[in-house]
Amino acid sequence: MTFGFIITRHVNSEATNKYWNQNVKLIRQFYPFRQIKIIDDNSNYSFVKAEFDYKNVEVIQSEYPGRGELLPYIYFLKFKWFDNAIITHDSVFIHSHIPFETFTFPVMPLWHHTYDNENLPNLLRIASKLKNNGPIKNRLTKGATNLSPLGLNDNEKFKLCFGVQSYINLNFLINLENKYAITKLVDVIQCRTDRCGLERIMGLLFCQEYPDLKNTKSLFGSIFKHHKTFNYNYDKYISDFADKKVPHKFVKVWTGR
Repeated sequence: MTFGFIITRHVNSEATNKYWNQNVKLIRQFYPFRQIKIIDDNSNYSFVKAEFDYKNVEVIQSEYPGRGELLPYIYFLKFKWFDNAIITHDSVFIHSHIPFETFTFPVMPLWHHTYDNENLPNLLRIASKLKNNGPIKNRLTKGATNLSPLGLNDNEKFKLCFGVQSYINLNFLINLENKYAITKLVDVIQCRTDRCGLERIMGLLFCQEYPDLKNTKSLFGSIFKHHKTFNYNYDKYISDFADKKVPHKFVKVWTGR
């Protein structure tokens, strides 16, 4: 079974241009021959510059600006590059070899978080674009409104997929498309608030179609257990990198873009 990497990129400064370069350089260190696909989401090309002569790297310029985390799934369905994909942001850096070729599950978020009731009306608006959306909207609503001291029933529990970053099998994704028409979400995912909603809806779809996620949840655990969650920036990461104190196998940095 083949696998490759799909990276969402948005460059708007000299500083953010460093992200995707570091990302690709580290993938090449641990996976020298795997394909890398970069989906560029509306970058300012006056700042985009490759720091190396990268091999087996393809850049796809998205025709859907602002769709961010949805884009890798759209283009993976369109081009079907490999059997399995590792989907990440340009601001995620790999620091250990993980044997993805041995994975047998159909989908696994990189990080997860417990579903919350953030902006339920917008979640329902987005979900309404899906086919067979009745059960999805029902679970979104129950998860947001029927919280009790004992929590939800087991069949109602699901986790959001942080950043919509995942390991995913192509056939599983095709089945999602056939059942829910997730490509239609390009019409309703248009801003940061919508992309936050997408974390919740895609997390629910993954759990709905692969219930074992109720137990496994994600590869790297809760995003809130990441080093300095939401406050770990690129400068701090580079300092740790230079001091050989990188905190995780997969490191996420945060920035305002």
